[in-house]
Amino acid sequence: FSSRIAYVQKQGKRYELRVADADGQNPRTVVRSNESVISPRFSPDGARVVYVSFEDKKPIVYVQSLRDGSRRKIAAFKGSNSAPAWAPGGLRLAVVLTRDRASQIYLINADGSGLARLTHGGNIDTEPVFSPDGKNIYFTSDRGGSPQIYRVAASGGEPVRVSFSGSYNVSPAISPNGRYLSYISREDGRFSVMLHELSSGQTRVLT
Repeated sequence: FSSRIAYVQKQGKRYELRVADADGQNPRTVVRSNESVISPRFSPDGARVVYVSFEDKKPIVYVQSLRDGSRRKIAAFKGSNSAPAWAPGGLRLAVVLTRDRASQIYLINADGSGLARLTHGGNIDTEPVFSPDGKNIYFTSDRGGSPQIYRVAASGGEPVRVSFSGSYNVSPAISPNGRYLSYISREDGRFSVMLHELSSGQTRVLT
């Protein structure tokens, strides 16, 4: 019960980003807005939360302290700013920007400095997530014609396709020990949660 959850609640026309105990008790409001708030993610030390707010009539990424309530815009570039993901250590994040028209993954420091583009091309790259050691980023891309899971080194390089079963695989998540990749797969109109062992490549359906 020492862990916490972050979630967005809509009441009337107002959106509230809340943090509560893992069982839903003792909720407190971190952000209030008349526009949508999405994609909250705790920093590795639990002291900050990153989220996307539409309060400026476009998606912008903010990092907010849970200790004193201060916040900082870290990605407010032209186009869309979305899908933030913390790197281990909490010093950097991966974000998805359309500043160069295509939806691509960038790395940025937690204070908004040091923007660097990681993926390239005219395809859609999105939903980045770091491996536990911070050396790789898994993400969803349609660069092969349909949405699949890919891996790219956090230092840059050519992405490598990871998922091969089915024609629609999205929303990657990595286990804390780095052994498993989970993702959502669609086949014949049905959605499943898949578990993929990275070392062997074996995949099985969870739900």
